[in-house]
Amino acid sequence: MRYLLSVVFSLFLVSLASSQLLQDKKKFTHQDTLRGSITPERAWWDLTYYHLDISVDPENKYIQGKNTISYKVLEPNQIMQIDLQPPLEILKVTQNGKELKIKHDGNAHFITLKSKQKKGTLNSIEVYYKGNPKEARRAPWDGGFSWKQDPNGHPFVATSCQGLGASVWWPCKDHMYDEVDSMDISVTVPKGLMDVS
Repeated sequence: MRYLLSVVFSLFLVSLASSQLLQDKKKFTHQDTLRGSITPERAWWDLTYYHLDISVDPENKYIQGKNTISYKVLEPNQIMQIDLQPPLEILKVTQNGKELKIKHDGNAHFITLKSKQKKGTLNSIEVYYKGNPKEARRAPWDGGFSWKQDPNGHPFVATSCQGLGASVWWPCKDHMYDEVDSMDISVTVPKGLMDVS
């Protein structure tokens, strides 16, 4: 009898623990789906080139600039997903000198191009943005910008985005399935400082 009670009690504990684990299971949000999925607005274009051109202001912990995003059209479409995480904001997006319409949905920004893109063509857009980027609390484990000083008191700025994605500090197609073929980075910093990218 004692053995039977031990078995029943053990089964009760196991069932209680497993029900707690099921309740603690993370529920995916709409933003998780936009970030982690190959959405239709990502699937139709192949990322070929970035030119990130930014200015960094260490005193105000502020950045601004533009990213030229070049791509090859895989399937005809007119809406493109670009990712950029708050508190950074997209100011405008242009293609061939014309400003495009933007629909913001959290970290995902849906750009409506002037016309449906033709399969096989190469095109580009320019995404202008600005803001005070997220600060890393414990880089590189908790990503963002690190605004420090070197032993001489000069500003030392670094980014860590391994877990959060590059969209924590610049607008991009932030998904591992389509890595850029090549990239240029141009950084403007205050006099007396230098950039190493």
